[in-house]
Amino acid sequence: MGKKDSAEKLLEAHNDVFADIVNALLFGGEQIVKEDSLTDAQPFSSFKATGDTRLQERDVAKYWNDDCIRIGFCGIENQTAQDRDMALRVISYDGAAYRSQLSEKPQNKNKSGETVRYPVVTLVLYFGTEHRWSAAKSLHERLSINDRLMPFVSDYKMNLFELAWLSDEQISAFKSDFREVVEYLRSCRMHTRYEGSERELQHITEMLELFRAISGDESFKAIEPAILNTKKEKGGIKMYDVFRAVKDEGITLGRNEGIALGRNEGIALGRNEERTSLLSLFAALYAAGRADDVRKATSDLAYLQKLLDEYQK
Repeated sequence: MGKKDSAEKLLEAHNDVFADIVNALLFGGEQIVKEDSLTDAQPFSSFKATGDTRLQERDVAKYWNDDCIRIGFCGIENQTAQDRDMALRVISYDGAAYRSQLSEKPQNKNKSGETVRYPVVTLVLYFGTEHRWSAAKSLHERLSINDRLMPFVSDYKMNLFELAWLSDEQISAFKSDFREVVEYLRSCRMHTRYEGSERELQHITEMLELFRAISGDESFKAIEPAILNTKKEKGGIKMYDVFRAVKDEGITLGRNEGIALGRNEGIALGRNEERTSLLSLFAALYAAGRADDVRKATSDLAYLQKLLDEYQK
């Protein structure tokens, strides 16, 4: 999960992507937050536990400098797997951000001379594709509370967004590279082929690293030099170009590794039939996002034969 988390942070840390996520998910695509109104905020805060001071870190944090709000604080937390205690973590992050306002030197005052305090908003982005989020979404859901005590326990809900389950309308609200990520996650959930759009990418390196992390396909790393060189020559790269290059890389891998395995292990195929069957198999697997099956098949004869049998049915 560490590699995925780091790759997600790299992309979301760009102001245009961060603003796009907030605008799409909170404001229905209306361009409320402008990228040039965002500045990086300190993602670290501290708390005391068992007598020791410990650090806690948000995934991405930004200040929003706006005419009305003056300074707003937005945070993004990424979750690939469900976390039963996520609501507690969110209230901890938000509470630290509010507490820091008490110790900061007042920067903004209203007409009456009173110090202006700013709101804190945290978005939890769930990247899972196999199951919907079923863990607690609020403090009350997570706590074991006596019924008579319930009215006196303040609730705290988290703003959870299940990316792979967003509607067409919600997905169309994204304008940045992040739309490709959401569309890919939805395709994974629906087990359909995703070939990338004709939209030009703004953050190619970060996108390649993120798709490498969430797909487990090392082809995204292998094609990076060629993709960057193409961008230098032509001035633009689309997600369709990336997936086509990944597919070509997968075919090459399938030919070099699959045929070698068939030859060394003695799979009962003629030379031309062997080449065609293995080439088609590996190409189909890569196109379906099943890079792990390709890697396993290149070292496991029985598994390769099983995949071939499935493909040839």
